[in-house]
Amino acid sequence: MARKTYPIRGIAAGIGGNGEVPVRREFSEWTTSSDPQDARQVILFFLALDRFQKVHPSDRDSYFQIAGIHGYPYESWDEDNLTETEIQGAGNTRRGYCMHANALFPVWHRPYLLLYEQRIYESMLEIIEERPNDSKDEWKKAANTWRLPFWDWAKNPIPKFLSYPTLNIKIDGKSVHLENPMYKFKMPNDEPMSQYGVGSLRNLDTGINLKYGDCHATSRGLDRDKWPTEKQWIEGFVDDDQANVMLKGHGSITGFDYGAASELVYRLLTYPLDWGSFATLARDLDETSVTASTTKVMKDINLEFIHNNIHYWVGGDGGHMSQIPVATFDPVFWLHHCNIDRLFAVWQTLNQDIKQDSTGVGGDKEKWFDVDQQRYFDQKIVGLGDAITNKTPLRPFHKDEHGTMWTPQDAINWYSLGYTYPELQPWKSKDHTIYKEQLFANMNEAYGQVRREALGGVAGKTEIIDKNKDGTVDLNDYAISVSFKKFAFNGEPFNLEVFLRPDDAPRDRKSFAKDEFVTNVYNFSQPAERDGQEVCSNCADRQADDVMIQSYIPLTSYLIKMIQQGRLDNLKPVTVEKFLQGLYYRVKMNGEVVDEAKWLSKPEFGLKVDVFQMKMTFSEDPSVVPGRTEPVIIPTLGVGPDRDNASSTTGVTDLITVNKINPLAQPISDGGSIVFRCPSSVSTKSNRESKDTLSLLSYPDGSTRDPFDEDSYDFVLSIFLRSKAQTLEFDSREAGKPYVNAKSLDTNAWIQQGDAKIQIDLKPDQFDIWVDGNSVGSIDRTVKGRTITHVRNWVMSGKQPVLGKDIEATTYKSSGHVQG
Repeated sequence: MARKTYPIRGIAAGIGGNGEVPVRREFSEWTTSSDPQDARQVILFFLALDRFQKVHPSDRDSYFQIAGIHGYPYESWDEDNLTETEIQGAGNTRRGYCMHANALFPVWHRPYLLLYEQRIYESMLEIIEERPNDSKDEWKKAANTWRLPFWDWAKNPIPKFLSYPTLNIKIDGKSVHLENPMYKFKMPNDEPMSQYGVGSLRNLDTGINLKYGDCHATSRGLDRDKWPTEKQWIEGFVDDDQANVMLKGHGSITGFDYGAASELVYRLLTYPLDWGSFATLARDLDETSVTASTTKVMKDINLEFIHNNIHYWVGGDGGHMSQIPVATFDPVFWLHHCNIDRLFAVWQTLNQDIKQDSTGVGGDKEKWFDVDQQRYFDQKIVGLGDAITNKTPLRPFHKDEHGTMWTPQDAINWYSLGYTYPELQPWKSKDHTIYKEQLFANMNEAYGQVRREALGGVAGKTEIIDKNKDGTVDLNDYAISVSFKKFAFNGEPFNLEVFLRPDDAPRDRKSFAKDEFVTNVYNFSQPAERDGQEVCSNCADRQADDVMIQSYIPLTSYLIKMIQQGRLDNLKPVTVEKFLQGLYYRVKMNGEVVDEAKWLSKPEFGLKVDVFQMKMTFSEDPSVVPGRTEPVIIPTLGVGPDRDNASSTTGVTDLITVNKINPLAQPISDGGSIVFRCPSSVSTKSNRESKDTLSLLSYPDGSTRDPFDEDSYDFVLSIFLRSKAQTLEFDSREAGKPYVNAKSLDTNAWIQQGDAKIQIDLKPDQFDIWVDGNSVGSIDRTVKGRTITHVRNWVMSGKQPVLGKDIEATTYKSSGHVQG
């Protein structure tokens, strides 16, 4: 007779008559509740988890075996009919079940969490059966309405109940002393994990060998500078203070005390994402592929990227949480992934019945997927073909005792699985539309840090926002998009860190000082390697596949902090662009810095960093979706193959004083560009002509002419702004000579109200002109071969300047890298 498979069905108890299901609670809120029912649940949870963790590691239903589904020991789970070849694969290549870097990432983890929740509940029932009969009913009621708690790391530090090594629990008036099962997982009888197949993970670049097989327990919050002793490593070293330092230290992106991920969560839930963009960080280099992500930069934010950073911040340099093959052994993994499932469920709810938008995404059904690529991951996933669908088996999870596999379609509805989350209780609302609006409002207020700062006037600095007549506010918003090849270091995990040097620091100075840290991107990955020896035969194939990791990191709250510290004046594009010229980067593996020569500008690493700017509009009404303009790349910032000549792409900005001859810090010659940004421009017609003139001047090298006399300069190009006719005219003249013949271009090429932009590309025989990002034509050059050294903005006396008084001029040596 075939052995019965473990049926993962969720907890059927506690469901109400109208479809109400018990709620998975936020861990800190739940464990500190004064409600007697909650207190019973907390006691049962710790006792049941302790019992669950003490089940012998060889038992299929043990904590060790269930945690081992995710990676080590790379053995089949609940699939006795598999052959050794099917388990190990060709060439003894270890295969794991865990899904990352494809569209199944959030879906596969849903039945995995359900399995974990179900096993704890079963342990609760065992404990209750051992209690006196007169107290069983109350404890049973508490167990039936319990569901797995989550940790909202975007708002809260590591829950304090995770940081106590031991606990004293009272049950039915009797005290029970136990080692805290949430503090760390300890192997039963203190056996080393190597006894059951857990090995070492050796970093091929640094040579560091992390001997997880020697461990009797898990470690968390490790810091390479405060590395545990061998005894501490074996017994499990936990430093939640250090983990919270990481969480809080990365708060440079947000104003909350904890949770750099707050604004990331907000944008994940409020941006218009398709399924692939939401679910996974994997992107294909071949954008013509039917499975390639062709979404815009805003859609580079994704659930998996946010999830990866939390793993690193909590695990640290080598802690179990920071390594895929052993992450699940740390009990905090389950609270973290329960929150990931919560965000997944919230996103599903917000994206139901979406009408098709301008990008073609959506339709009359909720956003989901039909087919996607498998995409190579760190272990070739057991039985997973090149294509995955919403009917792909989610191995090794079974729905019944007869071996029926779970599929994504089975996991789409969490209510049917017997649980929900605090924000997702539709039975409390009679109107589904109002319910969704309220859910969106809750997410807006809970995680929208930039929105909060904008509506609050940015700490009283109202000059950096624009107030509209309808009560909304506009704010310039900035973000970094980072991509690289997932298998750049043979699948090794690494952390890309972003820093910003002060304005007055030399451009080649990289101190990596703590106060210069901006943000990071963690590559949560691991090659198929056992006991320090590589046994993966398809690493070359994986690298050749060129799967890219994509992430999107908001910068605006960081910039607002810089304003509050007096390091930045405002959020105007020209100001921010100059400020961010000091961005620099490094890569670390297991706490060790990787030599730049091994990754920076290397095609095999594929690093590409872009900085984007857009304008966001926020309403006081939290149910209103924020307005956004199309993101625009800032071409002078970032790293990548299109920026290999840094000297030609770095712009230098000068402030232009009205009615004076202003020298340019970086003169510009043929092939370069000059961009004028005018944040206080006036686009309205005037009754009388203003005749403002913006001129590009050339003062010859070695000239002895008076530099304060405009007749000493060649007027290589002058732009006459006619405010009455709303036209632009162009002319030029050599030093001491009159203008030749003014010419007009597109009559519609008038500037916009506020934040106008005029770009001039210098060609040997002509000037190409752009106004507010639109090409308006070319002007033949009459004064050729001159280097632009100065700028003059002449305004008629007593008239309001068309371009305003706050003009900024940025020069670029190469126009090929500047967008109009």
